[in-house]
Order: sequence, then structure tokens, then C-alpha cells
Amino acid sequence: MNQPIRLPESNQPNSPNFSGISKSKLLAARQMIKSAMDDAHENQKCVYFEPNGAQDKLIKLVGGTAPHIGIFSAANGIGKTTAIANVMANIIWGPQNQFFDYPLFRSWPYPKRLRFITDPKLVEEIGPLHSEIKKWWPRGKYEAIKGGKSYYSQYKANGFLLDIMSYDQDLKQFEGATLGGIFFDEPPVKSIWNASLARLRMGGMAIVFMTPLTQAAWFFDDVVPRHTDSIVYGDIEENCKTHGTRGQLDHDNIQRMVSEMDVDEVEARAHGKAMYLQGLVFKNFEPTIHVLSQHVTVPQGAQVWQIVDPHGDKPFACIWGFCDRSGTLFQVDEWPNEDFYKMHGCTLGINDYKRIFAQKEQGWNVTKRIMDRHFSEVRTVHTRATLREEFAKVGLHYEISYHGGVEEVHSGVVKVRDFLAYDTSRPIDALNKPKYFVSPQCFNTIKSFQRWSVDVKTQEYSDKFKDYMDTVRYWVMANPRYSDPAPYNEPRRMYG
Repeated sequence: MNQPIRLPESNQPNSPNFSGISKSKLLAARQMIKSAMDDAHENQKCVYFEPNGAQDKLIKLVGGTAPHIGIFSAANGIGKTTAIANVMANIIWGPQNQFFDYPLFRSWPYPKRLRFITDPKLVEEIGPLHSEIKKWWPRGKYEAIKGGKSYYSQYKANGFLLDIMSYDQDLKQFEGATLGGIFFDEPPVKSIWNASLARLRMGGMAIVFMTPLTQAAWFFDDVVPRHTDSIVYGDIEENCKTHGTRGQLDHDNIQRMVSEMDVDEVEARAHGKAMYLQGLVFKNFEPTIHVLSQHVTVPQGAQVWQIVDPHGDKPFACIWGFCDRSGTLFQVDEWPNEDFYKMHGCTLGINDYKRIFAQKEQGWNVTKRIMDRHFSEVRTVHTRATLREEFAKVGLHYEISYHGGVEEVHSGVVKVRDFLAYDTSRPIDALNKPKYFVSPQCFNTIKSFQRWSVDVKTQEYSDKFKDYMDTVRYWVMANPRYSDPAPYNEPRRMYG
């Protein structure tokens, strides 16, 4: 096992250990040792890597327990990518210091082919893993290969081959090779997970490094409960200089970071845990699939639906969308276009909403409007008119949302799940795709899909993050159908 070079304890020329050696020779020897140490520190930094508390737990899990599937659920600021690079280095070259002196690192028993899979934006040469490899791996002892890519797609070192892949690659590219270790940077979609695990046919391990936000909710439902003994949670305080072990962050800076986090994400970003995901309603909502890569334009003359979930103490939650020939729904916009769940109080009146809707709907053929029947049919004390009747007076005519009896919400949830469904084991194509897509600008709808949950104890649907899911339910349960675009009326030319 490699050990860091250390200088002699005594640096005095007349020390008994150096009797008979001239002062000039002793100083020259000491300088040579220091230069060698500096060179080793610069060119073999993995030898000097000292893990913080959370990273140390991960190293013990991988090297000692050696699980088939391991999970490092860590806060922001823990150093997940640094941990990945150093774990790889100690697999490839054996234990580089005492922190990695575990059986798996001393003798890797699986095929010497590793794979790292990450977001497509992070595979470029300046991406996190490439930067950490360059920083920590011993220089001159590995070969970086582009292999026809614009980035390094493979690394060769000491008989090992490391593939670098991204989640946007074709599913077939994740098949074929026999692997010994797979490192996932955040949970993948289910099809990539299944294809990847099949590559460990001769034994091996898959380690998932993640900040447990809301991506790949299926992972928290299907995988996490079955591997609770091989999960390492990393709290940001474990990388604190004051409260952690070998920490790198000042406590005051940690406090400032946490204070700036979204209150709903502190559990995940600061503590590495997100227990609310266990009761997620739409576990089959996958942002990489259901959220379009760019804003979708409403086809000329297409029938547009507007769905409204009204409130008295905050703004209405509204969505707009259209149905194509295949019966697929495309949600193109929403209102408000800011964080709805941070908004409190509202002084808008009927005419204010009419103006807002008119601005949104310029150029659209809005012919169908639906409003929550529970709120819209209540008569006010002063006018004795319902909310729907008030809107009808200004030219906005709404139908009421569906009736579903005591199971009203659940029946809508089941149908939305059907619209989100597709075969996760196959690539997305014209024959295998969901029937509900969301424009990326629909921030509140996406957030609600990812966070609306059922109380684990009561099994009741939570009111939090429910508003936009209600609008989606109302739309889906209205059984929208494709309608031929309205004919285009060419303006008549005027001749003098």
C-alpha cells in the first residue's frame, strides 16, 4: 500500500542521526526529499486524499461491505464526485492510503471494466468527473480516450477500462459489455437501470450517488426499500470543519448555504434525505420523459383547453393545453408563471382574470374551459351568483369539472397515471410514449408532479402541491379529443 513520503523528524545538521555528513550535503539531501514529496503530492494526490465523515462511510460500504447495490444519498457540498474519482482510483491501483485499506480495494474480484453514467451536460471535458480524475489520479499512469466523442469517453489504466456515458444515449448502448462496477451520478430512468444491472452478469456492484430530490421517483419506491442496509446518508455537517470529520467547509458558510435553499429541498440538499418521496402520488412521472426539451407551440387553429382551480385566499391555478390526433395531451402553459406555492393572498377580481387570460391566449383558439365544480358553484352572499355565472357575464364560459363520488380524487389520479404510462423497458418512440407532456415553462405543474404525495400514516392525499394536479385531473377526466383546426380565413384584399 502506498504511503505518503515524510521528512525526517530532525532537520538539524548536527543531529546524531547525521554525524559525519557535511551540512551542505545534508541540506541537499533534505531538499531532494522535499522535492520528491512535493512531486508525489502533486502527481499522486489520491495518496494524500483524506475523506470527510460522509465519504469515509461510503468507502467502508464499498470496500468492506461490498454490496451488489449501494446508495450514497448525500447533501450538496459533501463532495460526491471527489468520492467517485477516489473510489475508482483505489479500485484500479489498489489502496492508496490507510483510508482505503479494505478487502475490495486490496483485490478487486470482478471484471476490470467500469462504467460511469451521468447527465449529458456533465460529460464534457470540463465536466466534474473529468476534472476530479485529472486532479486525483496519478499522472502518467492512465490514458484518456475520446473514441470519436467530443469528450473523453474512456479511460485505460492498470488493466482497467472505464466507460463514460450519458443518460441521453440510446438504450442499446447500455447493453452488451460485461461490467464489474457501475457508478450512477443520480438515479437513472428504469430502462437504463435494468439494462445496466444486466451487465453485472459475472458479479460486480452498482453504486448510485445522488442528492435525493425528485428525479426518478420510481427509484425511491422500487430500489431504496430493498437496499436499506447498503445506503449511506451524508449530512452537510459531516463536511464541516467544526462539527465534521476532516471537514472542508466553514460552519458559517454552511449555515448561509442552508438558509438560501428552497425550504422544501433542505431535507435533501442539506441532510441527504427525502422521506416524502416514499408517498409520491405520481411515481411514474419522469422529468426526462414527460417534460419537453423546449416550449411547444400551439398548432395554428388547434382547439385549446383552459382548466382552472380557483381559490379565495390565493391566485387561481390555471393550465392551458391541446390534444393531438393520437389523443396525446400537450400542456403548453400555466399561470401564475412564478412559484405558486410561495404566494399568499390575492386581490384579483373577475375583470383582472379576464385581462390576464386574454394576454395568455393571444393567437390561440380557446374553445373549452373547465373549472373546479366544488368552488365554482358556491353562491356569494352579496350577488347570489356563482363564480361560473360571474365569469359568464364577462364572456368566459366554463364547464364544471367531473363528478366522481367519494373516490373522485382517486379515480382522477388513476387516469392521470394511465396518461403518464409507457413501457419503461423499451426506448421512447412513436409506438411507446406517454400521452401527457408538459412544456418546460410550466414550473408549478412539474414541481407538483414531483412532490404531491400521500400521507404515509393516514393514506390521505396531501393538500400540499395538489392545486396543479387538480387541474391536470380535471383535464384528463374531461376525455379531451382532437378537433380539426378552425379554417384559416384569409383577409380580403381591398382594391382602390
